[in-house]
Amino acid sequence: MKMSIGVEQSLVILVLLSINDNQPIKSRALSQKLDVSDSYLKKTMRKLVVAEIVEAIASKDGGYTLARQPKDITLLDVYEAIEGTDSFIQSTKLAGRVFDSPEMIEAGSREVLSSIHTAENRFKDVLKQSSIQDLLPPKQAK
Repeated sequence: MKMSIGVEQSLVILVLLSINDNQPIKSRALSQKLDVSDSYLKKTMRKLVVAEIVEAIASKDGGYTLARQPKDITLLDVYEAIEGTDSFIQSTKLAGRVFDSPEMIEAGSREVLSSIHTAENRFKDVLKQSSIQDLLPPKQAK
């Protein structure tokens, strides 16, 4: 499993929005701060808007703000907004094309998939335990 850079960028963006006293930040300002193209940033922000983590305010003074309090946005929320909610286990059924023993394939596949599912569930459980508030400097974590 490899996590995209979009997760890290999203966490940084959410901290920036959290410490900005609920004032909207324009996408151009965010893209400059993160040193990414504005079009790339807008794709990431769209995912956060769809997940109802961020609000997009369309006006002259608009921009992006948090849709929820930092304490109510878990790291799992952010991960799933960017990476999706599907399992990161994608079997190609390679063993079935290589080995002739269905019993061996079934037993081995069951063991491997069980271990990976357990690891994935633990990973997500850990992400659920932390919020954006936990990433804020003590003075900002209200």
